Amino acid sequence: MPSISAIQWKRRGTQLIFLWFLGEFSYYGLFRCPFAVPYVSCANCPVVQCPGRKLWLSFWLLLLCSTILFGRAFCGYACPGGMISQVLGKVALVRGRMKGLVDRLLGTGKYVAALAVLYVLFPMHNPRWAIPIRTGEFFNSTILTFEHANSFWLVRTWFVLGALALGIMIPHFWCRYLCPTGGILDVLKRISLFRYFKTEACTECNECRNICEIETRPEEANCTNCAACPEICPVSAIEFGWKKRKIPKKEKEVKVAAG
Repeated sequence: MPSISAIQWKRRGTQLIFLWFLGEFSYYGLFRCPFAVPYVSCANCPVVQCPGRKLWLSFWLLLLCSTILFGRAFCGYACPGGMISQVLGKVALVRGRMKGLVDRLLGTGKYVAALAVLYVLFPMHNPRWAIPIRTGEFFNSTILTFEHANSFWLVRTWFVLGALALGIMIPHFWCRYLCPTGGILDVLKRISLFRYFKTEACTECNECRNICEIETRPEEANCTNCAACPEICPVSAIEFGWKKRKIPKKEKEVKVAAG
């Protein structure tokens, strides 16, 4: 297996490639999309400059395929927001302190956010919360969007920006605790075919958590299969692949008796 540094350099390269393809789309979704939930109503969007009009379907198909194959890997390898969180996390002031009950309580935030997004998207039919600035100079159009948006759009946008900025204090604050896409992917990753997972040799030493940028462990909430932890494990208890369902001891005994 390649060294940790080699794997991580490849991941950085993947992030930069996806930043090239998705960066502008991400910008428009956050700062100029008139809809309550960005990135999903692109086919009907009046903002003709947004690249999402051509990218949105391919983006969601890519996300679906990557989730089925590798769980939440999109967050660690392709998401521009995840890359921003990663950069901010390098200077985070509070590291290794979000554990136990506090971490679990904050962790429910992304699931609540996911439910709220689904409610706005389907029962509310994803309303427009800003006057669409169809075309115009890049940054001036952004300023005009802020000037003409209603209160709901402004609260949503400043909420996301504030949560991203909190990454300076707590590593990956947005990704770990409030990202609705992350919440949905955390649920769906249970069906993924390939992942990093802990074996029975694990001694619960938490070396993997200590090296992890998101401060988690393989298979647990927020794990993005980033590959930073396998070689740091002192007992080689982290593997990658298709994890078969573990058969409980009692079930094994029943099968043996039935056989």
